[in-house]
Amino acid sequence: MPATARKPKPRIDTWQSYQRLFSDHLEATNKAPMTIRTYLIAFDQLASYLRGSLDCLDPTQATREMLIDWVRYLQRPKADGGQELSPASVVQRYRSVSVFFKWLTDIEELAENPMAKMKPPQLPEKLVPVVGQQDLAKLFKVCGGTGFEERRDKAIISLFIDTGIRLAEMAGLNLDDIDFAEREVTVMGKGRRPRVLRMVKETRSDLERYRLSRIRHPHADEEAFWLGRKGRLNDSGIYQMIERRCEQAGIPRIHPHQLRHTFAHNYLLNGGNEGDLMRVTGWRSRSMVDRYGASAATTRAHEAHDRFSPRKGL
Repeated sequence: MPATARKPKPRIDTWQSYQRLFSDHLEATNKAPMTIRTYLIAFDQLASYLRGSLDCLDPTQATREMLIDWVRYLQRPKADGGQELSPASVVQRYRSVSVFFKWLTDIEELAENPMAKMKPPQLPEKLVPVVGQQDLAKLFKVCGGTGFEERRDKAIISLFIDTGIRLAEMAGLNLDDIDFAEREVTVMGKGRRPRVLRMVKETRSDLERYRLSRIRHPHADEEAFWLGRKGRLNDSGIYQMIERRCEQAGIPRIHPHQLRHTFAHNYLLNGGNEGDLMRVTGWRSRSMVDRYGASAATTRAHEAHDRFSPRKGL
């Protein structure tokens, strides 16, 4: 009798299991919720591509060539079947996925990290746009009323431009985080690293006026410092507020992160120390100072040119 043919073993998709393990690891190592979300978005996109295009159902079977193919897919125009992400987004996806494969190697699920000898895509140097003084003045003018929202919005913009605070840090502020006597604001930065920001008296005055209006708000008993109609004003609400105020002021749309860039630009332009700027902004990489300080460096170079050009006086 002919031997019975053995059925091939079913292939099991393990991406979801590894995703849960990775997510638990990130939480256990105290990564910020936004950081975890960023890593998992990259993980999901990688898993979707490797499953669908390369029939890879197990991340431990992913090869260097597969990962290079994925990076190229992220960069390729949509007309050619790619995802066409911006250079910055591609670099962010690459770095997020590299954290995942390093973790897989650390827990010995992989004998060798397939990304160990890969290099991240080059990020073209780009001057970060800053907000001009005239536009800032217009923005403050449309928030110049005495109503609750006017006082709140002016205080938020003041704190952005005065301290370089991140959007998520701004949205996460609680009443106890602000020391009005010392003019200090304690924020929880990336990696759940707290730091203390200093504010000038003008910003403190804006926050004090808002706090007086806040007393009469229906949700005044909540711990959140910034309040909207339903309670805490989240990062999306702050983003929409700034977008609305820009429209009212008749100026180009401003992303909240541009206010952080503007703070860094002016800090360096006015002679601030780069090391102090890193401490204030919570940056741990010198490359961030180089990136966000490029516009200030260009301005300083232009001013120096006007003073020292050999053409002057000829």
